[in-house]
Amino acid sequence: MKSRLIASSLILASLSTTAMANTEGFRVGYVDLQKALTTVDAGKTAKSRLEEEVTKKRKEFEKEEAALKKEAEGFEKKAAILNDKAKAQQQAELQKKFMDFQRKMGESQMELQKRERDLTKPIIDELRSIVEAIGKTKKFNLIMEKNEGAVLYSDAGTDLTDEVIGTFNKKKK
Repeated sequence: MKSRLIASSLILASLSTTAMANTEGFRVGYVDLQKALTTVDAGKTAKSRLEEEVTKKRKEFEKEEAALKKEAEGFEKKAAILNDKAKAQQQAELQKKFMDFQRKMGESQMELQKRERDLTKPIIDELRSIVEAIGKTKKFNLIMEKNEGAVLYSDAGTDLTDEVIGTFNKKKK
């Protein structure tokens, strides 16, 4: 991320010098790809699907967690009457179940992140191709992504986000 920011700063410095030398005809715009992603119909659908999957997983884990807590409470109640060997064995089993639960939660989180990337990548790729097309047809010299830290200063610039969203939605209908 730092190298991207440094590279962007160097590019901007270079472009600023070029722009000052030739201020006529130099056009800079920016696009908020995150806003576009969450606003286009396909992005809303992807977000909805992902939220359904997250809700389903959360319910499964809440159920499993409640069962583990109940089992732990049961162990606490009968721990006083167990001999040391039985107590240690049951405690180890319970601890193993909790560790397995934690591992499964971590794996599930990674799966959901992968699923999010799988759902959004095609949309982002298409948004980027639309940005490129707009840049070419409207003769922009530079269009930057607003949220990647590449925009260090913008004198109002030209926000093309709404046009990208509109074009995307028109293509999908």
